[in-house]
Amino acid sequence: MHTKHDDQLPHIQVSKTVPHPFKPDCEIAACYLEIDGRLLLLKRAQGKFEGEKWGVPAGKIEKGETPVDAAMRELSEETGIQVFSTNVKEMGKLYIRKGTGAYIFYLFQIAIDTTPQVVLNAEHTEYKWASDQEIALLQLIGGGKEALSYYKELKVGS
Repeated sequence: MHTKHDDQLPHIQVSKTVPHPFKPDCEIAACYLEIDGRLLLLKRAQGKFEGEKWGVPAGKIEKGETPVDAAMRELSEETGIQVFSTNVKEMGKLYIRKGTGAYIFYLFQIAIDTTPQVVLNAEHTEYKWASDQEIALLQLIGGGKEALSYYKELKVGS
């Protein structure tokens, strides 16, 4: 289990296995869209939770929605990018606690051949296709570095 402190965030715990006790408030689907070793990252708008920080396209899974459907919907809503479910591969899930909140975080790898046009919604102010070196310099959302590390671990082993 990874644990860290951040001046602007409550205590964060990221785990590959269900910690005890663990009662999630919601489930999140996250999209890892990568082209030529660069990952699509979005900068959250000021005033949003964890505003001004970077993360992959992601959002809450709605009632009656599967994690893969939520991943595809969130990607479309946040970036305008639409993909087929056959291009979406579930990579695993993490159990994350931030302060008093907790959620299950599903990771999806999305395979595409060409760099798509990105049309941001109001939740985000910028996007970038970032290399590992660029990502290391960005301020990611809480748990973002741990989730990215887990994604890479699964990707290499797949």
